[in-house]
Amino acid sequence: MKHEALTRNFLLAVSDFTQQLSHIYEHHAEEMQVLVSNFRKKNAELRKERPACPSSLFHTWETLLQEVEIDSQAHSDIASILGRQVSRPLLERSFHRKIQSRKVFTHRESYETILTKTEDKLGKCRQDYKNAYMSYLLAPTTTSLSSYFDAHNVYVQQLQATNGMLDQYHQETLPQLLQELEEVYSDLCATLSESVLQGAEIISTRAIEQSRRYDGLSSQCRAVAGPTDLAHFVRSLPTPQHNPHHPSLHHNFVAPLPPPPPETPEGTGAASAEPLANDASLNPPPPLKNEVVVDRLASIAVRSRYDALKKEASELESQIKQLQDALDTLLRIQQ
Repeated sequence: MKHEALTRNFLLAVSDFTQQLSHIYEHHAEEMQVLVSNFRKKNAELRKERPACPSSLFHTWETLLQEVEIDSQAHSDIASILGRQVSRPLLERSFHRKIQSRKVFTHRESYETILTKTEDKLGKCRQDYKNAYMSYLLAPTTTSLSSYFDAHNVYVQQLQATNGMLDQYHQETLPQLLQELEEVYSDLCATLSESVLQGAEIISTRAIEQSRRYDGLSSQCRAVAGPTDLAHFVRSLPTPQHNPHHPSLHHNFVAPLPPPPPETPEGTGAASAEPLANDASLNPPPPLKNEVVVDRLASIAVRSRYDALKKEASELESQIKQLQDALDTLLRIQQ
C-alpha cells in the first residue's frame, strides 16, 4: 500500500511539473510574440526610410524576426501539448486508479478482518474443546463425555472452516487482489511513460525543426555581402543630369588672361587710341602651368611643407593599421 501511494504521489508530482512547465512555455511564447510585434512596427518604419533596392542584410533581419515568430508558435504548441496530453491525462488517470486501488485495499482489509475473527473463534473452540477434555478427565461421566464429543465436533468444524477460508484467501482471493494492484501499477507506469514520451517527442520535433530553420538562417547570414548591397543601392540611385549650377567633379587649370583693350569711341582723336604707358599688356607676368612654382620670390616653404605632408601620411598609415587590426579582431570574433 505504501508503494502504491508513493507511485501515485510520484505521478502527481510529474503532472504538476508538466503543468508548470506548460505555463512557462506559454508565457515565453507570449513574450516572444510581443517582442516580434514591437520590432515589426519598427521594421515597417525602417522599410519606409530605406531605399527601394534589394538588401541581403535587411532580408536577413526580416528572416530572423520570422524565425523568432515561428519559435513563439512552437513554444505555444509545446505548452498546449504538455498541458492537454501530458499533465491532464496523468491527473485524471491517477485519480481513477487511486479510487480503484483504495477499493482493492478495502477488500483486502475486509477479508483479513473476517479471517481474524474466524481465527479468534477457532481459538475459542479449541479452548472449549480443551476444557471439555479436562472435565472428562476429572469426572468421567456420560454427560462430560457428551460435552467432550460436542466440543470436539465444534472444534473440528471450525478448524476445517478456518483452514478452508485461509486456503481460499491465500490461493485465490489474495492473488486476484495482487493481480489487480499490479494492473493498476502497470497502467500508471504506462500512462506516465506515454505522457512523458509525447512531451519529449513534441519538444524533440520542434527542436529539430528549429535547428533546420536556423541552419538556413546561418547560411543566409554567411551569404550577406556588403559590396553587393552597395551595388544594388548605387544602381537604385537616379542618374544625375548635367546642372550648370553644380560644379563638376574635376576642375581644369585656368590661367588668368590680360583684360581686353578698351574700346575706342568713334570720332575721337588718334592720340586716345594710343596705349597707355602703364598698360598691363605691355609687361605680362611669365606664363605658369598646373604645378607649384619654386622660386626665391615665392613664399612657399617646400621643405617644411614636405615634412608636414610626410608626417600626416605616417599618421594616416598608423590609423589605417589600427582600424585594420580592429576589423580583423571583429571578423575572428564572428567566426
